[in-house]
Amino acid sequence: MKCRRVQKKLSTYQDRELKPLEQEEIGRHLLICRSCREEYEKLERIWQTLGGLEEIGPDPWFYGQLVRKTKKPPERGLLPALQHVFQFVGAPAIASIILVIGLVAGSYLGANLAQRNLFPSQSISPSDSQSGFFASMRVFDPAPPGTFAEGYLRMATYEERGSR
Repeated sequence: MKCRRVQKKLSTYQDRELKPLEQEEIGRHLLICRSCREEYEKLERIWQTLGGLEEIGPDPWFYGQLVRKTKKPPERGLLPALQHVFQFVGAPAIASIILVIGLVAGSYLGANLAQRNLFPSQSISPSDSQSGFFASMRVFDPAPPGTFAEGYLRMATYEERGSR
């Protein structure tokens, strides 16, 4: 029998889980082969050391807590309901829904703020030909009107102020 095969089966040999014929073959090999015998002795020492360790028991209140938690009715509320929804709907779908809700809410708020003229630097008024929704989309411009970035972009592209 080859050493590699014997060393793979040393644990099962030690536990006497092998067939009797294979148990005898490994026993004979251990008598002959010094490296496999040393490996088996290391394994024996490990098991003896582990066997000498004190067993650690659970906390005295563990079983009471376990019984209480298993008998406790399932939690109700928003978080468990959301977890239930997440099981059936994929993460990309949920991310898409959140994105759409954010865009709609942002557009609505932007339109309301633009109509109240809370952004005096932006020239959006409720009398524009555009609807409030499209007017509020200017908030998402890369360089909002009246900012330093917008002035720089106008200067860099030679765009005149009235051409927008």
